[in-house]
Amino acid sequence: MVRTEADVAEVFDVQPAFESPWLTVHKATVRRSADLSTWYYLDHPGCALVLPVTTDNRIVLIRVWRVSVRQWCHEAPAGRIEPTEEPIEAARRELREEIGGDCTELVHLGTVLASSGSSNERVHLYVGRNVRLGQASPDPDERIEVVAMTPDQALDLARSGRIEDAPTALAVLWAHERKLLHATMCDAS
Repeated sequence: MVRTEADVAEVFDVQPAFESPWLTVHKATVRRSADLSTWYYLDHPGCALVLPVTTDNRIVLIRVWRVSVRQWCHEAPAGRIEPTEEPIEAARRELREEIGGDCTELVHLGTVLASSGSSNERVHLYVGRNVRLGQASPDPDERIEVVAMTPDQALDLARSGRIEDAPTALAVLWAHERKLLHATMCDAS
């Protein structure tokens, strides 16, 4: 039996609890049967992520310092979708900004929820094919290192959990599964 939102809960009285130039946290009142509760969630416009594969079959990730987890993280270039952009346009923009990349084709892998228990953010995953690297122009407060590796190295990082950014790890695994990476590693599935 498929249950609808009305069967499970009624969400109403949604108000901003916190706003910044980059995000809004909403406070919602939720009714389940006769019970009322308060729920907070991050309201996010969405994100586009692109896994770059260069013309010489190298995977390009960035190593970026993330304040929220206080560590360096391996990630694919990604960023929020601006109000006037489509996800594919945001993917191209982020590729250009973060690694100076341009590609001949973007292949859509799928769309996933970043953290459904606390956010409505959807992450649109792409593979950039035949990426050519140029001059990056990251935001002034971003600390980014560009890291090129073989598909086997990227797969090893994703499979071992050393890529802790879930959308990036998933993009590597999905791209491999769909034969968009030319890895020599034996398929462990």
